[in-house]
Amino acid sequence: MSPAAAAALITDVMPGIQGSRDDRQMTSTLLSLVTKGAVAIYPGSAAGYRGFDLSRADCVSIGQLIASDPRREADAAGMCTLVIMPRVYTDRAGLQLCRSESALLDVLLRASERIGLPVFDFGQMQAALKDWRQGYAWLRGFEDACNAEYQALHATVPAGVGARMLGGAAMIASWLTAFIYTAAVGQIALALVISLPLLFAATFAVAISPRQAFTAQGEAYADQVGGLMRYMEDFSEFGDRGVFDTVLWGRYMVYAAAFGISDKLMEQMERAYPQLADPEWANVHTSNDSLVYWSARRRATRARGGAFGMHGMHAGGSFGSMVSNSFSSVGSTIRGAMPQSSSSGGHSGSRRSGGGGFKGHSGGSGGGRGGAR
Repeated sequence: MSPAAAAALITDVMPGIQGSRDDRQMTSTLLSLVTKGAVAIYPGSAAGYRGFDLSRADCVSIGQLIASDPRREADAAGMCTLVIMPRVYTDRAGLQLCRSESALLDVLLRASERIGLPVFDFGQMQAALKDWRQGYAWLRGFEDACNAEYQALHATVPAGVGARMLGGAAMIASWLTAFIYTAAVGQIALALVISLPLLFAATFAVAISPRQAFTAQGEAYADQVGGLMRYMEDFSEFGDRGVFDTVLWGRYMVYAAAFGISDKLMEQMERAYPQLADPEWANVHTSNDSLVYWSARRRATRARGGAFGMHGMHAGGSFGSMVSNSFSSVGSTIRGAMPQSSSSGGHSGSRRSGGGGFKGHSGGSGGGRGGAR
């Protein structure tokens, strides 16, 4: 299951989840591109990396460079730089991207073309896309890909059609009886006593009637993503923490962003591996996955009171949440440049506006390593 599909599904499983679905889909898909080697993300502004070939750089050397200079450390706390990796141009098929990942990569490539460089920070990206009136078409392509992946799961079916039809008929009946009582009979009191309560009841029934319900297959998927989310939020009772598996934790971070729990996952990682506070340990054990490495560096920097670890809504937020905070404004910028005739249309597929909601999900206790990936 793609991160974008998981972000959509968890929204239907747990409607009150933190963060908008659009932002979680964009951030988790971007982080997935990082884990697959299509792009790289480094803390700090692009200007701070002049003279460096970030397509060949390693996390450890960049981390040590940042830690050696308080100015670089402060710069790294508030911005992220993105690198389009050379393999995107030479062997894109070999990256084995899903549809949503490929669509978001296209957006990043268009941004790179407008900036004129394969290395740019999110501030440069936002400035370059501010007046990009065709950008909404590329963003819509990403949103359509997200919808298509979710629909391909066949997780939901329309529900509550009969209830809404009956509610609509009751609303019409209430208006007709109110007209008869007031205009024809002249009994306003009857309209208030009979027609008005009927109208309120019918409107309420239509409003709360579920628009979608899970299929049997959808229930199974919902159990998987719900179980994985619970596992990542609190897996203190699990005894499977052996050697630190950076690849596995990197994928966890992707789906944590999809679920809106990046900071919670980082808290669990710190509890499971308190040695993350040691920069030297982090250099040795986390350097083969940049998402894990930069989260560990933020943990180590926070431990000594550095600026890189103090960024965000609270001290020591995860690198995933830092990327999300920096990247979320990009989608808003592209949407802000949409022509009014285009922005007035709604999203398709699983993106619903207003009304009903979802027929209840029974939950489940799955997850762990068998969850959505």
